[in-house]
Amino acid sequence: MGLYKKDAEYLRMSVDELRALSDEELFYAVMVRTERKVDGFENWEEGVNSLNFHQKVFYSVNWLEIEVNNGGLCQFFVNSSRMVAPFVSEYMAVIGADEHKRLYDDFVQQNGIDLCELSSFDVDDLEEFAEQYDRYPFDDYDDAFYEAEPLETYLTKYARENLNDF
Repeated sequence: MGLYKKDAEYLRMSVDELRALSDEELFYAVMVRTERKVDGFENWEEGVNSLNFHQKVFYSVNWLEIEVNNGGLCQFFVNSSRMVAPFVSEYMAVIGADEHKRLYDDFVQQNGIDLCELSSFDVDDLEEFAEQYDRYPFDDYDDAFYEAEPLETYLTKYARENLNDF
């Protein structure tokens, strides 16, 4: 049975059932549960705002990791996921991902990026994405990110410690 077939099962699980899952399955179950809650809203921002604090921490940091692993930090800033950009530093501190927090904070600070005003990262096509990518030293950040402990490790531990909120 593939993990996708288990989505409905993960949504129905009690805290005790979640606790019994392996780390890999727990991570996926919590991801499914938070994604489904956000997806229940027509507006993504409303969906994210509907999450409780622990869910927001998990969801936001997970989106950073998804985007960076898929296309780098630049992709995180150009996609709608950038909505959580102002919060991920704080949230990485909450989960104990200090190296990731430092990398993120240093990149933002050294490049003068205002996380509350990322409209300059709007793109309509691949050419505009390439232009955004050339604006900052994203490769340096991405390389350091890939060498650090995966954020999933911290997120899984955080989820396990806060299961009642998922």
